[in-house]
Amino acid sequence: MLRFGDLELGTIPRVAVALSDTEVREDAKRVRESVDVFELRIDRFQRHQPRFVAEVAAAAAVHGVALLGTVRAHDEGGAVALSDTERLAIFRALTPAVDAIDIELHAPIRTEVIELCRRHHKPVIVSFHDFAGTPSYDELVRLIETGKEAGADVVKLATTATSRAEVDRLLGVLRAHRDQQLILIAMGAEGLASRVFFPLFGSLLTWGFLKTQGAPGQLPLDELIDELCRYAPDFARRHRR
Repeated sequence: MLRFGDLELGTIPRVAVALSDTEVREDAKRVRESVDVFELRIDRFQRHQPRFVAEVAAAAAVHGVALLGTVRAHDEGGAVALSDTERLAIFRALTPAVDAIDIELHAPIRTEVIELCRRHHKPVIVSFHDFAGTPSYDELVRLIETGKEAGADVVKLATTATSRAEVDRLLGVLRAHRDQQLILIAMGAEGLASRVFFPLFGSLLTWGFLKTQGAPGQLPLDELIDELCRYAPDFARRHRR
């Protein structure tokens, strides 16, 4: 069974929230009982020096929540355009301080980051984002295979659903390949239900937001938790407030 630190994934739905350095300072204590994973979104930090990033990660770790480190590329939704050299330096400082890392499937530094994770015995999510649409079924499967061949412990596919049929396509991929350890998300208004129901069918993580929506169709954290409690009794037993 895959673990991010002490957190076991794949048994019940798990909820992540993305945090900037400001949110680590102001909000982490308030929400730590509600979520399973803090995703440290370094691209949303006010400063990006490796030493500063490591210090924020250490402060986040005090709350006892599994930490996922992400330095999102600008062309896949990152808040700032950091160079690959800058991102790699951040990953080198960040990886020892978190429980898992996310790196984009098409990132030029993907191989170096995966090797870094292996050296530190940290699981790695290899991610793909499409803000224009949802690829064909066969292309989605190919993306999963490519991610796994690259060394991913988890493959994350977040695509934009422009119709109910595209949401159903993603669900079909999830149901057929969930033994591959996947995170699948349909972004946008058409895909909103995927954030609640895909975790019930094997998607390992779903995201809510605190103050600002991090991706199209993302739900506020409290609403996401309420919906998961409604449909997943095992989740409700752990998260009912």
